[in-house]
Parts: sequence; structure tokens; C-alpha cells
Amino acid sequence: MTQYICSQINGPLFTLSETGQLIETTDLDSPVGHIVLSGNECQVLSAAIPVKQAKQIIRALPFALEEQLANEIESNHIEYLGRANGKAYAMVIEHSKMQSLVSQYNPDTVQYLPLLLPAEVSRIQVCIINGIANIRVDEYTAFTVGAELASRMIQAYKTENLATVVFYDLDGKHELIALELESAGFEVVKQTAEQFASLLNISAQSNKWNLLAGPYVKKKAPVKTKNSKLKPLAYLAASLLAVAFLSNIIQLKQYQQMAELVESSSKNFYEQLFPGEKARILKRQFKDKLAQAGGGTASSSGFVNLLGESSKEISQVGGVEWDAIRFNRNKSELELNLIVDNIAQLDSIKNKLATQGLVVDIASANNTGKRIKGVLKVRKNG
Repeated sequence: MTQYICSQINGPLFTLSETGQLIETTDLDSPVGHIVLSGNECQVLSAAIPVKQAKQIIRALPFALEEQLANEIESNHIEYLGRANGKAYAMVIEHSKMQSLVSQYNPDTVQYLPLLLPAEVSRIQVCIINGIANIRVDEYTAFTVGAELASRMIQAYKTENLATVVFYDLDGKHELIALELESAGFEVVKQTAEQFASLLNISAQSNKWNLLAGPYVKKKAPVKTKNSKLKPLAYLAASLLAVAFLSNIIQLKQYQQMAELVESSSKNFYEQLFPGEKARILKRQFKDKLAQAGGGTASSSGFVNLLGESSKEISQVGGVEWDAIRFNRNKSELELNLIVDNIAQLDSIKNKLATQGLVVDIASANNTGKRIKGVLKVRKNG
């Protein structure tokens, strides 16, 4: 299947001839097969995360990467790659970019070119296409940078055991970069564009990392079978099961609503658990702080209990947006930042929480234009 190289989303796609010549394509049929991103619109980011279970890493990763993102978490598609040396790695690209690719080309895979270069223990791989250097240092350390910065970036990774650069120049005009690397003490192994074309074809077919994941998974068309006459009976059985489990479904929806409220506060909870501690003591501090934040009996004033009681009441008020959540452990006080329609609605929430035995103060209420941004401080009575 053909690999289409994309240096800029919403720009032209290129194919490689057998000799490694870049050819701009037009009038593409859908789907286009493999799209290989070689520009700066996708990146590999990493964050230190102490847990090892993949499911827990995937949940925490967006919040751990937040400071490295150029926009809001929700605006980015994050695909987990793996974990090494206490760090979790992920490919990150804006949802708007992915949606543009999918709508235009309906590709079978979307891959990141630096991760298609070989990961060799003692070699750095560099491929320059359309003025962009695609660089791979090890299994997860891979990135793109403008060709003018390539030499400086590569030199930052030079060690006694990592002093060889495999160099592909598909533009045919970056000989100076190779000379700069040799002057810096690297052994530069130059490869031809034809060799890269062969490498790309093999790597794209076997690569395990695909950005068409999560909301972008390509669905297969249903397979028609000879048992189509039995479908009415199957539909009847499904209907009977749906009726039988209706009460369970309603309960699950209620749980889901609560889960969404808790999820919206997970960023602040994560920051509370890990306020910049060193990796070697994170495990012990995680246990201690978890006990401080949410431990105790059901009548305690811990974070988890206060959040559960407050969110249950607030979820019943229409039009309320959660802006932020903070917990003061010393005061056992939960601070809720809410966006409401008016002061009366904020006061109504205060009264609802008070009827549940909570002490609630309106710390502030600011007019943001069309709505009110209010802060409630909530604690247990006594």
C-alpha cells in the first residue's frame, strides 16, 4: 500500500518513487492508505508518572502533559506509546488536525515519520524532507525540527556510546548539516534517498503506532451472512433483554453522571497528590496523601467525601459549569469554582448544600459578562 508523506496538514501530499524522489500527488482516491506525518504538527511528549499500569497511566497522562500543551487538554488527541525510565510517552496532535485528515483522505493509518526510523542502541537516525528534520534517538525519543536547528538538537544527545548519525537527505541540499555533525565528533553514515524509500515501505507496513485510535478508530463494514432470515428473531431477543435490564441502565447513567463530575476534578486532585515531589519518594507520598485527602469514615471531612456530597447536589442544578476544584487539607475545606447564571442560582446551591449538613460560604462572585463566576468554600459542620 502506498505511503503518502504529509509535511503540512491541509497542504499537499507526496509519494516517494523507488529512487526516493518526492512527487506531489493530486486527485487522490479515498481511502489513501498510509499517511505519514513528517512536519511539526504532531509531536512525542513525555511526563514522569510513578504508576506502571497502562490503564492508570492513560487516565493520568493528559493532566501530566498539560503544561507542555499549547492549548486545552480537550483540544488534543493523545495516543499512549509506552513507558521507560519512569516516564510515559505519547503522540500528541490537535483534534482539528486529525479531523481534517480523516475528512479529506479517509486514511487506513496515520503514522509519525520519526517513529518509522529504526531505533538503534548506538545510532541517531535523521531524515530531512521538505526542510524538516525527522529525528529518532531511541525507542520513544523522536521529534521533528526545522533543518536549520537539526545539528544543534542532535548534538544535545551525544554521548560516548551514542556518537553515530545515520543521515538521509531527501532534499539533497543539507550537506552542511552533515559536516557540522562530523565537526562535533559524530560519525555520519550517509544513506541514499533510494534506501530511505525502501525503509519507509517496510516500516509503515509493520509499525505498531497509529494515530487512528480512540475516537478515530476506523470501523469495519458489517459482514453479510446467510443467516439474515434470523435477524428479526435476534432483534426481538435484544428488545426483551433491553426491557429486562432497563432499571440497570438507568442506574448506570446516574453513575456515569457522577463519574463525569469526578473526572472534571481529577486534574486538581492529581496536582494535590504530586506537587513536584522527586520520583524516588512519590510512591510513599502517594499513599500518605491519599489517606490525608480522602481517608477516614463516611462522616469524615476528607476531600473525596466532601466532593461526593457536593457534586451530588450540584449535579441536580441545571446550567452549572465546573471551573476548578481545590482542597485545603489543613482546614479540611473544599473550594469549588462554579460558573452559574446569576447570584440567585449560586445562593440556591449554597442552601442545598447546607441542608446536607455542610457549612458553605460564598467566597466570591464575579460577573464575567454573561454569567457569574462564583467560589464556594465547603466544609463539614463540626
